[in-house]
Order: sequence, then structure tokens, then C-alpha cells
Amino acid sequence: MSNKSLTIFFLCLSNFLFAQHKILIQKIDSINNIQYQDKIENTAKSVKWFNEALFNSQKINYKKGIADSYANLGLVYYYQGKYDFCSDAMIKAARIYESLKMETKLAQTWAEYGYQLKRKNMSLAVKYMLKAIKISEKKNDKKALCGMYDNYGVLKEMKGELDSALFFYNKSLNLKTQLKDSFGMPYSLNNIAGVKLMQNKTDEAKKYFDKAYNIRKTIKDIYGISESLNLYGDYYKKIGNQDLALQYYEQCADWSKKNNFPLITQENHKQISEIYESKNDYKKALSSYKNYDFIKDSILNFNIRNRQAELDTEYETEQKEKQILLQRAEIAEKNLWILGGFSIALIVSIVGFFVYNRQKQKTKQLQKENELKDALLVIETQNRLQEQRLRISRDLHDNIGSQLTFIISSIDNLRYGYSIENEKLVEKLSSISSFTKETISELRDTIWALNKDEISFEDLKVRISNFIEKAKIASNGIHFGFECEGNFENVKLSSLQGINIYRIIQEAINNSLKHANPKEIFVKVKQNKNEFFVVISDDGKGFQQNDENLGNGLNNLEKRAKELKGNVKVKSVINQGTNVLLTFNIDK
Repeated sequence: MSNKSLTIFFLCLSNFLFAQHKILIQKIDSINNIQYQDKIENTAKSVKWFNEALFNSQKINYKKGIADSYANLGLVYYYQGKYDFCSDAMIKAARIYESLKMETKLAQTWAEYGYQLKRKNMSLAVKYMLKAIKISEKKNDKKALCGMYDNYGVLKEMKGELDSALFFYNKSLNLKTQLKDSFGMPYSLNNIAGVKLMQNKTDEAKKYFDKAYNIRKTIKDIYGISESLNLYGDYYKKIGNQDLALQYYEQCADWSKKNNFPLITQENHKQISEIYESKNDYKKALSSYKNYDFIKDSILNFNIRNRQAELDTEYETEQKEKQILLQRAEIAEKNLWILGGFSIALIVSIVGFFVYNRQKQKTKQLQKENELKDALLVIETQNRLQEQRLRISRDLHDNIGSQLTFIISSIDNLRYGYSIENEKLVEKLSSISSFTKETISELRDTIWALNKDEISFEDLKVRISNFIEKAKIASNGIHFGFECEGNFENVKLSSLQGINIYRIIQEAINNSLKHANPKEIFVKVKQNKNEFFVVISDDGKGFQQNDENLGNGLNNLEKRAKELKGNVKVKSVINQGTNVLLTFNIDK
């Protein structure tokens, strides 16, 4: 081969490698620049993406990509609650940005890290926020300073330094006004109004709330309108105008529900319940509290399901990473042979063929080893899932359980430690104590299901029997019956199936006790191959099935039946009783 041919070959090879390098950088940057909401929506996937970007950046020594990947990992670890990993990643990112003299990125990293520390270490939070502000002020980066001044104002407000908080909120508002940032201005206006309200300067607070609300209506900021309506409710509650507070909370609840903002909707119903309670309208107070409790349970169930989905995603990600590593190994091996064979084929073709066969045997051995590792990985992941379930159940028992017990104890101390002559107050305290005890009982049922990978039917049968026995003791004169027909010895249920069956029976019996005034309640479970029937019947007074007030109760039964991939039918006849039929299939 001539010198000219060799030169052309190496020029082509160089251009090919350069193009590959450029494509890889574009891929890394596209991952690191995804939208903020996408980063935090599924943190398990985000960790995979940014670790892949970090790996590729380190492979080609792309410093900016390394720093961006660490900064994004820090953000995701913060939302996962892995604060040590978060701190390590953010500091690494900052050091690289500093070495690259990328001051805008450096300031952004220190600002985010400082704000993340606000509830863990206030002195460090202030230190890093001031670092970020100093850099951005030096560069006159007005857009970045808007958010930094707002967040630094929050730190000052948390420290009780209200005048300093106002100073920085106003600085942020002035910059946003200069930049014509209509979306950001209401946040600063509401921050200022909040501090004015804390200072009991209610008229000034109202003016700032009004400005924020009017801007949000003009730009049609859906979430912002919801937040402003809620803040109006807080404002009028603060100044003692319960009627206007109630009006805004109810308006906000409707708006938030319409636009699917469950956290704000939940808070609105809680505030509405408290106002009705202060007005001694206990029926509406209870109705609003039930709405609050329902939304709270929905959010809790969503979070538990979301965490479970993240664990599943982590497992799938590890499996895919194994496949990717195998594919990369095979691709790298092929590329090596192509390049090596092209340059030495004329000289050592026979030797190359020998080496190729030898390498092929090594690859087969590597595949066998990886199959073994995959099998071990499945076992390890299953163990991790069980540990996570146990940890969640411990947290529910130790934290929420102890807090509910404390509430009961405190109420009993009030009832028996003080002479309370107000009968309504005594009844209210008794009602709260009973409700809390029921909540503890339901929490224990949830923990019981959560602690198990699967539940035998016999275990569920014992749980149902215990509940029926308690109901029998609590309700004098009502006859209860419980019968199981079929062979349930080998029937296994998932924890979700078990708790849903139990909850449907529980809710049907409770509804009968509360509303039907029955003389007899009967529960029957029947099996026909893989099809199961659960009947809960009573001889009570029945009800009109088209009654709109029954909507939530029937919806709860239907939702649980859908999770079982089954069906629930309710049939009621006035003065003849009610019959609830649940049908579903379970593979043995």
C-alpha cells in the first residue's frame, strides 16, 4: 500500500471519529437540557439518563457534559431524598464549572444547592445563596437574579427577618418588571403580600394580592389563578372574615379540581371544613373533611404506586443496562476486528482468523457468566423490593401510627383532665377520638397487606372474621353470618387484591350499620373454578339507588372492584334490604 493511500485512509478514519465524537456531544447535551418537569416526573428514569450522559462525557473527557450531568443528578437525588448523593453531585458540578470559568452555570448550581439546604443547614444555605448572588450581580445576569432574590427572601423569611425578606422580594419584583416577566411577577407580589400579612399590614397585603391575581388572569396562568384564589382565602381567614374566606376557598376548590391540582384542592377542603366547624355547621364540616381525606388518600396511594413503579423501573433499567453493555462489548469487538483486519489483513490474515475464533469462545463464556449474574440480580432485586415494602410499613407504623396515638391520648387528657361543661365540645372530642381510632385500625390493615408479597385466602378469611366479630360486639342485637363455599386451600392473592376485597366487605358492612338499621347482615364467599363471588346482604330499610348522595360510596366500591379487574353490583329495595355482589377472577 502506497504512502498516498495510507494518508487517505487515516484522513477518512480521523473524519469518521470526529463525526462520531460530535454526535455523542449532541446526544449528551440533549439529555442534560431536558425540561425541569421531565427531570423530576420519574426520578428513577432520570438517574439512568444522567448517569448515561455522565459515563459518555467521561469517556470522551467532555468537561461541560460531566458538570451538567452532575448538576442534574444532584437535582434528582434531592427529590429522591438522597441528600448525601445530592451534595456530592452538586459540589462536583460546581468545581468543574469553576475550573471551566462558566460563571453563569456556577452561580446557578450554588443557588440551587443553597436553596436545597434550607431545611437541613440554614447557615450553609445562606452561604451558597450569597455566593450565587455575588457571581450573578457581577455579571449583571438579571434573569438569574430574579429567582435568586426570591429564594434568598424565602431564607430570610424562614429566619424571621421579615424586613430583609421584603427587601429581596422587592429587588426580584423590580427586575421582573424591567424584564416584563409577567409569569414571574405574581410570585414576588404574593411573597411581599405574605410578609405584609405577617406584619399585620392587611390593607397593603390585599393590594399586592390583587396585583398578582389580575396579572395571572390577564396571562391566563391556570395554576397561578388557583394559587391566588387560595391565598385570598388565607387572607380573609387571617383578618377574620370567615364568609369571604369560605367563598374563595370554595371557588379555588372548584377551579383546582377542574384543572387537576390535587394538593391545592386537598388544602381547600381542609380549610373549608375548619370554617364550617367554627360556624358550628358540623354536617358541612364533616362533608368537607371527607373530601379532604379522600383526596389525601388518593395522593398517598398515588405516591406509593409511583414509588413502586420507580422500583420496577430501576429493575428494568438494570436489565437493559446489562443488555446495553453486552451490545457495546459486541460492537466494540466488531469495530476492533474491522479496523485491525483492514490494516493487517494483507500481512497476518491467517493469524487474525485464529484470534477471532479464540475471541468468539471468550464471548460465549462471557454470555454464560452474564446469564448467571442476571439470575442473581433478579433475586437481589426481589429482596430489595421486599425491604422497601417493610421500610414503608415501618414508617407508616412508627410515624403516622404514633402521631395518631398521641392525638387520642391528648384528647383523653382533655376530656378527663379538665372539667368540660360544653356538651357539644365533649361530643366533638369523642367524635375526633373515635375517628382517629378507626384511622389507626385502617392503617394497621394497610400495613398488614403491605408487609406481604402475597396473601393466602385463609389469612384473609381470618382478617374478615375478626372484623365481623368486632362489628358484632359493637352493635347489639344484630345477627352476623359469614360463610365460605369452595376449596380455597391453594388460592393466593396479591397484597393489593387482598386489601381491596377486605375494604369492599368492610365498607359494605359499615354502610349497613350506619344507614340501614338491619337485624341481620350476612357475608358469603363462593368459588367456581377461577371465578369468585362475594355477597354482602342485609335486611335493613334499603335506599333509593338513584340518590346522588350515595355517589362517593358506590364510586369507592367500583374503583376497588376495577383494581381487582372485577365488577361490583349494588341492589337495594326499600324496606327489604340491600345486596352487594362482587365478582372477580384469580389464577390459582
